[in-house]
Amino acid sequence: MKRIIISIAIIAMIAAAGSMAILYIGEANSRLLGQLELVEKAYSEGGDTAREIALLSRSYKSLRRVLGIIADDDDVEELGALISRLLPMLESDCDEFLAECRMIRSAAAKIYSGELPTLDKIL
Repeated sequence: MKRIIISIAIIAMIAAAGSMAILYIGEANSRLLGQLELVEKAYSEGGDTAREIALLSRSYKSLRRVLGIIADDDDVEELGALISRLLPMLESDCDEFLAECRMIRSAAAKIYSGELPTLDKIL
């Protein structure tokens, strides 16, 4: 009977850790997407877009280490590469700046959806 209780406790701890990881990724995504909205708003209104990009980059760098542990490292690095391309695109006055912002959104969504438990991942 003790083995069953210990097994149930271990499974419950694993489920709790997985749930906390998903909540953390969701919070990190919402924080990054909020910063990205500020970048897009500054770009469309002619504000200080370079400062907003720097804040977005700083926010990503603070989250990168933990996200790399929880999520797929390749996806996290892809997100970082997309973010790092924003400032050179702004400086060269590239027409595809907002398209790059949409790609950042989809990369962040890919990280979050990649960690959600589905039946094919469990089996």
